[in-house]
Amino acid sequence: MSEIKSALELALERTEGVKGDKRSLEMHESKQAGKSLVVKVLDEPGFDAGAKLAVWTGDKAQWAREGFLEALKMNIRLPNEEAEVERILRVKDGLSFLIKDTKRLNSLFEQLEQLLRQYLQNKDEMVDRLREQFAGHLRRKEQELAEQTGRQIKIDPAQDPEFAQYLRQNMNHIQTQYHEVLKQVNDEVDKLYQKSPR
Repeated sequence: MSEIKSALELALERTEGVKGDKRSLEMHESKQAGKSLVVKVLDEPGFDAGAKLAVWTGDKAQWAREGFLEALKMNIRLPNEEAEVERILRVKDGLSFLIKDTKRLNSLFEQLEQLLRQYLQNKDEMVDRLREQFAGHLRRKEQELAEQTGRQIKIDPAQDPEFAQYLRQNMNHIQTQYHEVLKQVNDEVDKLYQKSPR
């Protein structure tokens, strides 16, 4: 029995040579603190993230700002529905504490808003087009099922595996195109951040 080691003993043996790196820990904690501010920026219009970011000094301030920026950029994404667009656009409120070129930032987010709304429109049009294309196919399936069961059955396109496959393929195609543009938006945010005095 003494040959069998507990999981704790094995973990301690593996980490025996690892020393705590205070600087890495401080960097991680500062970045996490910066990231945690983003929820308030997105959920509480008028939240003063600048005052919270000003609490840190030196390297900790830089790390907190980097964490804040990373989390903001993660929220620049494609919406699932119209209601999400306004929340995504509030990312600009957070970026305004980091980026001094407000003219360029405002212009970038005007373009982003157009992009997000265009994406939702394209997505809806594509779903409508597919539904029209599959309408005849689904009617035939409903007819076959009615003949087999003796009852009228209505098939929801979302429940049809073929429709779901085409929908997924078309969504992936649209999303790939828009993700490319979102990457350009994030790259531009990085450039504006790098140019801003700290």
